[in-house]
Amino acid sequence: MLLNSCATSSNSSFYVNEELQNENFSQVLSAKDLFFINDSNAEKSILNRDLVLEALKYKSLDKDQWDALMLLSESNYLKPFGKKVIDQLIENKRKLQEVKSIRLSINVDERYKNYLIQAATNIDKRINIIFDEEISKIDISLNVLNKSLPGFCNSFQNDQLNSVEKVIFSNDLLQAKDTLIIYEDIFSGRQYKLKNKYTNVRSALYSDEQFDIFASNALGVSESLGRYKKINALLPNIKINSTPRVRQDIKNIYFLMTYKNAKGLVPAFRYNYSIGINSYASINLIENISNISNTADFEYLIIPTQNQFKDDVSLNQFEKNSTIEDRLIYDNLFDLIMISYLSHNNIKDGMLNGRSGMLTIKEGRCTSRELPLSKINSEGSFTLP
Repeated sequence: MLLNSCATSSNSSFYVNEELQNENFSQVLSAKDLFFINDSNAEKSILNRDLVLEALKYKSLDKDQWDALMLLSESNYLKPFGKKVIDQLIENKRKLQEVKSIRLSINVDERYKNYLIQAATNIDKRINIIFDEEISKIDISLNVLNKSLPGFCNSFQNDQLNSVEKVIFSNDLLQAKDTLIIYEDIFSGRQYKLKNKYTNVRSALYSDEQFDIFASNALGVSESLGRYKKINALLPNIKINSTPRVRQDIKNIYFLMTYKNAKGLVPAFRYNYSIGINSYASINLIENISNISNTADFEYLIIPTQNQFKDDVSLNQFEKNSTIEDRLIYDNLFDLIMISYLSHNNIKDGMLNGRSGMLTIKEGRCTSRELPLSKINSEGSFTLP
């Protein structure tokens, strides 16, 4: 009996590679960034981080939350960075105790006006928005997600790509391993940039092939099956078992795709070839989904998402046929209004747990943004990788 190793598996889903299962994926403003953590305070640190993230939304805190935040600011298990974040937060929250009404003059396309009014209402009813091209101080591009909004360092599109690629290409365990980029033609510029920047990158352009065949070819499974068939033909009287083998040369798949093709191609990779590969995607992959529960089709994918994705506003304040892209546009416009609101109330420095990501505000500088990574589970919810 001969054993033939092939790059296929009968298993039916992606899973996080074993050597990375316990790896702490870098999270924006993580508990380890804020606190000195040991076995005795690990659970408390997670709860305290949740408190800080909630307070950084700059919504009203109840008395218990405020008292807990004040107590936390005096704790000796805060790291210097954590103390700086919380002290700045408390100072800013105190400034908001005497909120001024503000007027914002904005020039924006008609289709976005309702988003801005809705955002202003959700932040503070004392925000008055004037839509006037003549006297506007804030000009918003027609392409909200792909152009930098006023005061932001980068577009949302670039920030979300940078956030996921920072993890894919900066993990020490992966330096000697390959990342396979599956991309559509509209992402060829990004693919070209990554291949020129990093040595451990392969890529495969998808263009209207059958999903299963493309996945098989991209992973080299077809070649392994071909070798098996040749051996079988040469030795017809000998029983040969084909033993599935997990590929060792590719540790990541990075999907740079839109929903149209990804909804068929990602499952083709996932269900046919469980190969111990961590699978990532940009948020572009789910932008055109209108039924948010359909994100479950991409179970196990790790993507950049905001902390407030799928919250009450996202679920309840949009029409049923609204896409995730519609929600992302609202989130970006919300953050633009929120930063203006904070600035008018003399808040010039600090962090903001925004709807479009974690924002860093510094006086005299543009606003930077990073998105945390989440893994889609079987219910379409987003959890830490």
